[in-house]
This record gives sequence, structure tokens and C-alpha cells, in this order.
Amino acid sequence: MSVDIALVLVILVGTVVLLATGTLRTDLAALLAMVLVTVLGLLPYRDALSGFSNPAVLAMAGMFVISAGLARTGVAELLGRRVIRWAGRGELRLMTAITLVSGILSGFINNVGVAAMMLPVVVTVANRTSLPPSKLLIPMAVGAQLGGFTTLIGTATNLLAADALREAGFEPFGMFSYTPVGLTLLGAGTIFIAFGGPRLLPKRDPKTGAGRPERPGIQGTIDLHSRLFFLEIPEPSPLDGKTLAESLIGSALGMHVLALDRSGQIRRAPGPQTVLHGGDRILVEGRPDYFLELRGRRHLALEGETISPEWLESPQVGLARARIAPGSSWIGRSAAQLDLGAKHDVLLLSLVRGRDVHLRTHVVDIPLEEADKILLQGSRDRLRDVGEGSEIEDLEFLDPSEAVREFDLSERLWALRVTDNSLLVGRALGDTRLGDAAGFLVLAIARGEEEGAREVIHNPGPEVTLKRGDQLLVKARADDLAVLRGLQRLRIDQDAPVDPGILDGGDAGFVEVVLSPRSSMVGETLRQLNFRERYGLHVVGVVREGKAVESDLRDEVLRFGDALLLYGSRRHQRGLARDPDMIPLHSPEMDAPEFRLAPLSLFVTLAALVPVIFGWIPVAVGILGGAFLMVVTRCLKPEEAYRAVDLPTLVLVAGMLALAGALDRTGAAELVGSTLLNSVSGLGAAVVLAALVLSTGLLGQVVPGSALVVLMAPLAVTAAQMLSVSPYPLVMAVGIASNSVASPVAQPAHALVMAPAGYRMKDYLRVGLPLTLLVLALTIVVTPLVLPF
Repeated sequence: MSVDIALVLVILVGTVVLLATGTLRTDLAALLAMVLVTVLGLLPYRDALSGFSNPAVLAMAGMFVISAGLARTGVAELLGRRVIRWAGRGELRLMTAITLVSGILSGFINNVGVAAMMLPVVVTVANRTSLPPSKLLIPMAVGAQLGGFTTLIGTATNLLAADALREAGFEPFGMFSYTPVGLTLLGAGTIFIAFGGPRLLPKRDPKTGAGRPERPGIQGTIDLHSRLFFLEIPEPSPLDGKTLAESLIGSALGMHVLALDRSGQIRRAPGPQTVLHGGDRILVEGRPDYFLELRGRRHLALEGETISPEWLESPQVGLARARIAPGSSWIGRSAAQLDLGAKHDVLLLSLVRGRDVHLRTHVVDIPLEEADKILLQGSRDRLRDVGEGSEIEDLEFLDPSEAVREFDLSERLWALRVTDNSLLVGRALGDTRLGDAAGFLVLAIARGEEEGAREVIHNPGPEVTLKRGDQLLVKARADDLAVLRGLQRLRIDQDAPVDPGILDGGDAGFVEVVLSPRSSMVGETLRQLNFRERYGLHVVGVVREGKAVESDLRDEVLRFGDALLLYGSRRHQRGLARDPDMIPLHSPEMDAPEFRLAPLSLFVTLAALVPVIFGWIPVAVGILGGAFLMVVTRCLKPEEAYRAVDLPTLVLVAGMLALAGALDRTGAAELVGSTLLNSVSGLGAAVVLAALVLSTGLLGQVVPGSALVVLMAPLAVTAAQMLSVSPYPLVMAVGIASNSVASPVAQPAHALVMAPAGYRMKDYLRVGLPLTLLVLALTIVVTPLVLPF
């Protein structure tokens, strides 16, 4: 074994481990492999980068756009509704119809796209027929996966397997080369679901795990009854005459204000400008623990001493003025969204916009604009680092008195002492909610009685633990200090149970959504997204992998497959249907797709595929032409087309193509192929095919199919050449086996339906294990019958 072969095999094993364990994002793992094979001289850099211009990769990009166009015009929804209406209300017929409809659509639309389009349709059908969604959503996802095997463009793995043949000098698969095998698998899977589904699929409350759900799906998983209660404003109160936004009930107490009871009249989903009065009863959602600790005690005492300059600066910490530079990536984003404290270790204290417009209240939540003059506090070294970047300009250090005068902070800085019996004692600063309560910004903590022995902690991090007698330098409004006292005097009514049903009405209610496959919200927190301000809706619950998330939702990083329970006015809910980040599961007043363009989008798809079917033009050219037509015919907006392209998947495939090229160039692929062949020598091509299918199917449960087929298809070609048999059955079988049929780990379509149906991992195992064995067995048997050796 040569050094080059050893190196590329080490990279191969390392990449497979990264992909299987999820230690690194799949696209980054593939990109790392591409860089390594290039830097180590295992593949010329032009060959390594050629994956980005590979016809299969370009065809995949085009199919993402065509799928998005068909989705936007409601083609799948129209077909799904009509067929499911024909199926009636019977469980068996519905399971069969949903599996077949999803399978047929998936032959021409990306399987994750089919799942996203069919998800709200199937949930609506479940509600109307009184069937649990858990009986119907796995059949929908299974159909979407199996239907992808029926045509060349059904899945990315089919295109990549065909490209492996082209690279080896063979004629690639045609549009319907997969159809006989794919239809067999779809038919067998449908029969399995029809006869095995009623027994294997759960019929239970997603929350309790038994019986029929009273409210199936996401709302049934979140225990709202224990999180709803009334707060009453006494008379008189500092909150009397304040708006909801000014009252800070939501931010300071970590609660959602869902309704207002005034003299027996319920006002649902009150807006932030709603004025509060003494005697109002406020229906809130959240945990009362912090409020119960907050009320009735004096936790912070206002100190009368003058603010010492040492509180604001030191040899290491300083104040600096700067301007937002033209073209800065900070423009349009707030300090909270930018996470300046965590990423740059600096605080934004104030800003001046235009001609002397001072913005000092909740400044971390204000989107920045070009030429804004800002005041930052932090270590001098970090401030210089930020100043040397392209985000800000004209950085200049100021002494404290000059900074306070220029940014008009004299009436915003307060010294507060932590009292002996305060609930803050012994708590980390990040756990105290001081940043939310009254919008406090803690600039420094002075510790110790004697002036000379006093320790000053500048720009304290969230991990700093508060002690009795600590003096906090905070930036806040005097009015907000009064509001905090008003919050402590609120009365709580936890005795009378609250029926969540009173929140549903003609003007407001709950709506359930799932994050879409390419949602920009993934990896962000609700706080960073400014979700409440952006959508006008409250996130009252998050369901992940079948369970309600119990932590502080505002700072919970969202993941693909998360389902959100939202509450707010119907007017705000209507906009969700057009939002590309979320898939509403059901709402009678959602805006409809562009159904009038459905015939045109179907014509565009046919115009793109017919020339490909007859072999007049290459697959990539036809599909890219279809993507172009989708945009120019206005079935899809240009920005929607770019958003539809799944760039991480394309990068993943391009990177793995580079690794596959290195395996071939160094002779490692031939070495692995000969080793496999020797282990089953004399047993025939059928045994080699079975060995390839089983090993690929096993890896496919944890490794993305697009990455796996890029590695295994060339290996199948090599094995076929050594056996002197046709490579077509081996390559097709490997392409099919690389797709996990029913694993939410490796298959996004299954992850997408997990929360709405309340599935657990054991549900996927009960259905997925026998179905996977059936698909692999049929692939081994049927493929060589359709494509003889």
C-alpha cells in the first residue's frame, strides 16, 4: 500500500466518522475532505473543484428550483386534496392513498419538498377524519422516500449514481431507467403500510403516550393548563396607565401576555400599545417561579452615592465612540442579534441617530443603521480589534465624563445595592433576568466596603455570581425602576384553573408550525430573531423529537424539525403561509398558494423534462432550463428560487466528489474493490451486489445518502469491471440502498413529521426496521432482473 493510498483511506474513514457522528456539519466535513486531498497532493486542485460544475450537482440545483415552483403554485396540494378526498375517511384507504400520492409526487419533486408540501394537507385530513396524525404522517414520509426511486430526478442519489457511470465511460441512466425497480419498491412499501401500518403505527396522545389525543399534535404535547394563570393589577399601581410594552411583564417575568380581562370582557392577543388599568386581570403563559420569588421583597436598594469614574473605566477597560460604517454587516441588525457581548466582549450602551436623536432605552434591541454614532464599553484591546474591522469606523476612546455628557446618560446611570435577603444572592448574573427586568444593563459590579479595597468587575459576564452588598452600576430609566416595583406588587391567581379554550376565538388563537427544511431560523434563538416583533406572535411552546422543550425558550437554539406553538391575532397568522421559514400545519384563514399558476408550472416542468426523456438534451441542461422558466413565468420569484437551492447539500456532494476522485486517482478505490471481491470470490455477481447493498444500507442509516452514493457508486463500477459484468445493476442498487427509508437521523422527511405526530424513535424503529429489510431484499432480487449482469 502506497503512502497516497494510506492517506486517502485515512481521510475517507475520518470523513465517514464525521458524517455519521455529526461532530461537524456534513457540508463542512465534505469541504474539509476536499481541502485535505488538494493540500496533500492527492488530487489536482482543478479536479478537486470540478465538483461544483459537475452536471449532477447542477441538475440537483435546478430540481430544487423546479420543486419550489411546483410547491408555490400548489400543485402537490391540489393533487393531494383530490386523491385524499376520493379515499374517504377509512384509515386503510387513507394510509394507502397518502403513501401513493406522496410517492407519485416524489418522482418529480424533491422528497423533502413533497413532505413539506403534504404535511399541512395530511394534518388537516387527520383532524377532519378524527384520526391521529401519527397514523398518517409516517406513511406520507415513506411514500415520499420510496417514490424518489421511480425516476432519474426523483432523488439526488439517482442523479449521482448516473453521473458515476458517465465518469467511468458508460452511458448514464435514462429518465425512467429506475422506474421498474422504483415502482416495485413503492408498491411493496404501500402494501406494507396498508397491512402493517394499523398495527405498527402508534395511536396515542403525543403527551401521555396512550389513548386518543384530545388535541393531537403539538398543542397536545405542551402542558398549557399548568402554565396559564392570571395576574391582577392592584389599585393604585405604578403600572396603571402604562402600556403593555412599558410594563415589561413579558420581558421581566419571562411570560407571554395572551389576554386581558377587564370588567369581565376578554380581550385576546392584546398589542404592545394596549394601556393597562388598575383592576385589570392579565392572562399570562409561563412559569410563575421567578415572579413568586420577586414579589414581596426588596432585592435591590438605590444607593445615594455619586457614580465613581473607576466604575466605567480602568487601564484595561474603556469607553469608545464609533460610527456604523457604510456596507457594515451590522446594519439592520440589533446588538442582541449580533450577540456583541459573546462574540466581541463589548457592550452597546447608547446610540445617536441623525441630528442628535438619542436612543438609550433597550438599545440592544434597536436595529442599527448606517452612520449611527454608538457608545461601546469593553476591554481596550477588544475595542481596538472591532475598530480595525469593516463594521465600524472612527473609533475613539472617551473619558467617562465626556461619554456621559455626549450620549446624555447622566439620568440613566444608577448604583443599586444587593440587599441581604435578596433572591439575587448566590445567583449568576445571567440567571437573574436583570437584563430583562426593567431593561437593566449591568456595566460594573463594585465589591467590598472600603474604597481602597473595593474590587470593581467591569463588563461582568453572565457567569459572575452576585453577593450580599454588591453594588451594581446599571443603565436604566427611572420610570423602569418604578415599573419593577409595580411588578412586585402584582397579585397572582393560581387557584382557579384556566381553560386554554378561552384563548381561541374569531380574532385570535393558536397555530402550529414546523420549521421548513431550509429555514433560516435554524441555529438562531428567538431572541436573536426578534420573533415577537417580527411576526407579532408569541411562541408559547417548542416541541423537539416528540417532547416539549422545558428551558427558557427565548435563548433556546432552534433546530431543523422543531415545531412551534404560536399564539396571536388571525391577522398576523395569515402571513405565515408565505413565510419560507415555517410550515403552518392548519389554519382556516391562511393565504392560499398561487393556484392560478399551477397549470403554467406543470407546463414548465413538462417542457423541461420531455426533451430530456427523449434524449435531445442532457439532463442538467433541461432541468436548469426548467428552473429558468419557473422564474421568468413568475411561478417563482428570483429570491425564492435562490432560497430554494439547498447549498449545504451541493457543497456536501461537491466535496465528496473530490474525495471520490482522490480514491480513484491514487488507486485506493481499486484496492478496496479488489478486497471486497476477494472476500466473496467465486460466489458470483449476485453475492457481490448483495454485499454492496447491505453495507451501503447499513451506512445509510447514519451517513447522508448524497455523500454515501458518491463513495459507493465508483466502488460498484470497479467491482463490476473486475467481475467482467455490467455495472448498471450494481450502481443502481447502491444508489437505492444509500437512502435511509425510515430514519429521522439520516432522512429529513422523517425528522420533519416527528413533532406534529408526536413520534418517538421507537415508532420509527417499529416501522423502519422491517421496511428497510424489505426494501434492501427487493433491491437485491429485482434489480438484476430488470438490469441483467
